[in-house]
Amino acid sequence: MFNMFSNTSTANSVNQDDSSVLMTPPELAAYLGIGRNLAYQLLNEGAIKGFKIGNQWKVSRQAVNLWISKNSGLS
Repeated sequence: MFNMFSNTSTANSVNQDDSSVLMTPPELAAYLGIGRNLAYQLLNEGAIKGFKIGNQWKVSRQAVNLWISKNSGLS
């Protein structure tokens, strides 16, 4: 019989991929190496463009990388 769960390492690597398009504030904080409060502050002030789904913030990796580029003087 075929076991559809036989290759769980592949399934897990897809779910834990670091290149996901959207991040939560805790993931944003980890990505930037800052605290969660500062991540929420950056989102609330509009420094990093994000959006809410219900009451949960989401931010695209593209928006974060754009903010990094602008604030690092690389652009």
